[in-house]
Amino acid sequence: MPLYPRHHIDIAIDDLGAALVSCARDLRSEAEAERLESFVAPDGEVLAMHSVRSGFDLLLTALALPPGSEVLLSALTIPDMPRIVRAHGLVAVPVDVDAATLSPTEAALEQAWSPQAKVLVVAQLFGGRASLDAARAFALRRGLLFVDDDAQGYTGPSCLAPRDADVVFHSFGTIKTATCLGGALVRVRDATLRADMRAEHARWPVHPTATYAKKLALYTTLLVPREPHAYTLFAACAERFGGGLDSVVMSMTKGFPSADLRGFLQSIRRRPCGPLLALLRRRIASFDPHRLQRRAEAGERLLRALAHDVEVLGGAQRARTHWLFAVLLAKPDAPIAILRRAGFDAARGATSIAAVPAPDERPQLVPAQALAAMERVLFVPVYPEISQADRDRLAASLVAVSRAPR
Repeated sequence: MPLYPRHHIDIAIDDLGAALVSCARDLRSEAEAERLESFVAPDGEVLAMHSVRSGFDLLLTALALPPGSEVLLSALTIPDMPRIVRAHGLVAVPVDVDAATLSPTEAALEQAWSPQAKVLVVAQLFGGRASLDAARAFALRRGLLFVDDDAQGYTGPSCLAPRDADVVFHSFGTIKTATCLGGALVRVRDATLRADMRAEHARWPVHPTATYAKKLALYTTLLVPREPHAYTLFAACAERFGGGLDSVVMSMTKGFPSADLRGFLQSIRRRPCGPLLALLRRRIASFDPHRLQRRAEAGERLLRALAHDVEVLGGAQRARTHWLFAVLLAKPDAPIAILRRAGFDAARGATSIAAVPAPDERPQLVPAQALAAMERVLFVPVYPEISQADRDRLAASLVAVSRAPR
């Protein structure tokens, strides 16, 4: 049976072609950054970055917090976020989240706080928006810099408008909505902090255009496996020659090296090249809201079909577009083979999201709800390119595996 990929890379061949043509031209990073930033934010509050990781590292550099200061992180995020915190001599403190809303609970916020806390970062996950009211009020009450990490939640140009947060992150990485195979926008409300970030950013080298061109060329060829029959062949080759489908897909979608801290920091401390910035401006200007609407509707229909049988991680978020769809099962590894035979590339690792560990300095802060969710999570493909009949079949398969004897 044809296999639906776990990700539908959200870019068209004409966008990739335009970006490749840009790579052959002398597009200067500084000029393209100015054009992009003035296009999305005439108020001057937005910085164009190589990645959200780059923006977060730059933010902590500009803040220059005293060693040992604490950065509170909502407990489900990418592991590189606490890694960057620690690289600055700071302490990454998890704030546990509710599995239904993916929001930090008020009790968890109070438990995580200490006089050393300086920053609160809340990650919005899976293309949804949770209420940030409690977290925002807590940050204001405690005098914390409040960061809205919306790296997974791009929904079009309107979502780039100012928000009630000190800093906001938006990502256009490989598997994100309206991907540019890289790039990020960071809105910084405080003018002094923003100026300090710009000054430091100007000292970073520009990411080589040739390296970006190679990535564009690779993903041009990888548009073919988006089609289920081609992806079936791709999966078979990955299992036989590439060390397994999960390993191959994760290596292709992972943007930065993880083993060596020095190499990792060098890779993120780059300014985006001109062609990346030009593609990002193009993609924002030509954003298609209709596919996003169809994706959200597909996810909502599956959510309703599972309502009485299968728990959905983040299923009670205030607004949902279902960039990723995560279900919680008692034994999530067992159904993978069953769902793949049914034509759906279910996976435990469709994204690098993980629970933030308790720091050595405060070992009692184990994020129990976040850890429990990650032990049960399974990601399934839900996007408009999957037919409604097949999405209904996926729902029936998930209900069946949830009811199977344990």
